[in-house]
Amino acid sequence: MHVYVESYGCAQNQGEGRTIARDLHAAGHSIAASPEGADAGVLVSCAVIGPTEARMVERWRELAQSVPRVIVTGCLVPLRTGLLTGEERRRTTFVPIRDQVRIPELLGPTGSPPAASSTVADPVAQEVVLAQGCTSHCTYCFSRLARGRLQSVPPDEVIRRVRAAHARGAVEIRLSSLDTSAWGIDLAGAPRLPQLMDAVAGVSGAFSVRVGMMSPQTLAEIHEEYFRRLADPRFFTFLHLPVQSGSDAVLGAMRRGYGAADFRHLVAAARASCPGLMLATDVITGFPTETEDDHRATLELLREVAPEVVNVTRFSPRPGTPAARMEELPPRVAKRRSREIAEERQALARGRLERWIGFEGSARVLEHGDDGSSVARLPNYLPVVLPERLSLGANAPIRVDGARSTYLLGRRTGPAEALPPALPP
Repeated sequence: MHVYVESYGCAQNQGEGRTIARDLHAAGHSIAASPEGADAGVLVSCAVIGPTEARMVERWRELAQSVPRVIVTGCLVPLRTGLLTGEERRRTTFVPIRDQVRIPELLGPTGSPPAASSTVADPVAQEVVLAQGCTSHCTYCFSRLARGRLQSVPPDEVIRRVRAAHARGAVEIRLSSLDTSAWGIDLAGAPRLPQLMDAVAGVSGAFSVRVGMMSPQTLAEIHEEYFRRLADPRFFTFLHLPVQSGSDAVLGAMRRGYGAADFRHLVAAARASCPGLMLATDVITGFPTETEDDHRATLELLREVAPEVVNVTRFSPRPGTPAARMEELPPRVAKRRSREIAEERQALARGRLERWIGFEGSARVLEHGDDGSSVARLPNYLPVVLPERLSLGANAPIRVDGARSTYLLGRRTGPAEALPPALPP
């Protein structure tokens, strides 16, 4: 069967979509490059906010009109499948996230092996999923409802996945889950993320590791060990630590399990252990209990901490969450606050990135631009746009000559080091 796979949302969703495609191909199915001419389509959906959910419903309908059969998985399933209505629903199968391994079986026998040209295109950056679910009880979060309680992948399986990703050509391994610093809490012996990082660092091969999003609440328990490991050259000195609000009152209403001072402490500790660290954070603006003082506290925290990346989301009530029962702020208020934080974010990021002008060092080429350029990543994961097409995975000596609000501009100062062949898994 010729199957098209499409993923939306977070790094974990993207990794799960690629795993589904690999499982389908291993079972004898061929992977389609587009819905046109495919026998079936798989939609890995995201429902983190209302507008995204609406886009998923629209995309499902488009896909169902292009292929004879559709499988929907991801965060729409099972809580929001009632939105998918009409004649197309009869040709749709819903698969919960934790049952995705069954998708090849659901599509039935293949009849014949796929054509050699119809394989899974593996990028040089690949996700390794560490866990399903999380340990938090945030009042606004739909992902927790969709993915359930924490179920960590055993360490031996994580290492197998890392080796397999590198054997497929990955030079960037992205350790991903809803809360990476919660990994291991539920396993026998309660291993924690720093110990897993030791095992990952021991895997042979030319690749770097980016550790994904984590909660301040769970990171606080392991932060000293974690930041020592993060300083290892094998890891990008990158920290994605969502704060969500600078107000303790709002954080309490969100049930985040930490205060603004805790976030400040973790950031200071990270920067002390990992000079040049790149900090990304997330902010929810317009939460129902947020006052003008709360909003100002968030702006003040951002100015003080000055992250390189701030992902701003306007509050969106998600069905089934406690926050959905709270009275929403007037749209004009939420929109204004969102705009003010977005403007502050841009100014902060530009200032942080301009400090890198004049830097000379090595960067890993991980993307190609449509205009013939390349995107390389510094050891702290900051992106540098280079005005030439270089081999993916190569290390290039570069100099940073300019900065924008989301990336740096640079040029190569010497020959790029070719990517060595991947080791067998």
